[in-house]
Amino acid sequence: MENIRLNISKVLDFIDESEISSFEKEMYLHNLAIHNKTGKGNDFLGWVDLPVTIDNSLLQRLENDADEIMNMAEVLVVIGIGGSYLGTRALCDALGNPFHGLVKQTKKGVQIIYAGHHLGEEYLGYLMDLLDQRDYAVAVISKSGTTTEPAVAFRIIRRHLEAKYGKDKARKRIFAITDKSKGALKTLADKEKYSTYVIPDDVGGRY
Repeated sequence: MENIRLNISKVLDFIDESEISSFEKEMYLHNLAIHNKTGKGNDFLGWVDLPVTIDNSLLQRLENDADEIMNMAEVLVVIGIGGSYLGTRALCDALGNPFHGLVKQTKKGVQIIYAGHHLGEEYLGYLMDLLDQRDYAVAVISKSGTTTEPAVAFRIIRRHLEAKYGKDKARKRIFAITDKSKGALKTLADKEKYSTYVIPDDVGGRY
């Protein structure tokens, strides 16, 4: 893994370099504690080496499911709250055109929209009107499956999905990202045979 280099030259007009350097030993110890997974909160440091420990078979499955979504959907509804949906949103904002809604698309793509991050009934009403008119798939993200906002949104959207496509086809349009072995969403995903991805126990939702 490559090291991150920080260029501090632009702040030296108003902060003396010695002030920054005085934190070097302390920062080194903090960095060491993170990578050695010691100290408080070390049971949630799985995100540190997650990018280099991901199995190639998992990446391949992700690509296959992404292709599947591209082929069957115009819209992907990401259901989650807090870190469960903000990770997706951050990536879309960072990598996408900030004016994508006003730019003519040159190739087929899937528009990503969000649900379950609040309980606004007007938002949900407009969302359901949109989903009446679009082919869509769902990625529902929750370790427990019982957090109120995403649980309500998923229940409503799942019912709509099953009414629109039939139960057998609907289950192929639902992708669950949840706990490895427990929780309401995991239980439902196993029962309905959704394509499922695991949030590792040592990785907090915000990561």
